[in-house]
Amino acid sequence: MHEMRKTGGYMTVEISALLPIILMVLWMFFSYLFYFMNCGIAQGIMEEAVQKAADVKITGAEYDTGKLSYQKVNQKLITGNVISSNKSGNIKAEKEMKEQLRRHLFMAEVSLVRVSTTPLRVSAKIKTRSAVVAGDFLSMFGICLFEYEGNDQAQGDFEIDQIRRWNALEGAMD
Repeated sequence: MHEMRKTGGYMTVEISALLPIILMVLWMFFSYLFYFMNCGIAQGIMEEAVQKAADVKITGAEYDTGKLSYQKVNQKLITGNVISSNKSGNIKAEKEMKEQLRRHLFMAEVSLVRVSTTPLRVSAKIKTRSAVVAGDFLSMFGICLFEYEGNDQAQGDFEIDQIRRWNALEGAMD
């Protein structure tokens, strides 16, 4: 009877020594899965917002609804200013990306969201950092694990909108 207690006692000590190691490995594995999930979420949010901002830039459509005023488009064609100078899409895209990322990322924080515009292109850049055990400690030594940096560019639906504009002009002239 005394031998059973002794063996049971040693096993408890061994398991209590291994259990933190096993839990740490499991936590790192799940952190790895969450990191890839967050990368996909961040890329999807960025692509959607950049496309909307590009449509605002190219066509002058409303950011939230995507509505396009053909009267305004026709007026731009008549005056020769085909590309909109509206930059409100950048500000709205940045705001939307920050809000969506903050709402949807799991165990991660957003460190950078930037949207920039050239005459025909809208670009975005985001950086996120997952909250991983010992991640801050490793970053002190320049080892940056579980950090995501994404870039995306969009031109808007310029060709399709040109066809729509010409159809609207032909309908107005008939």
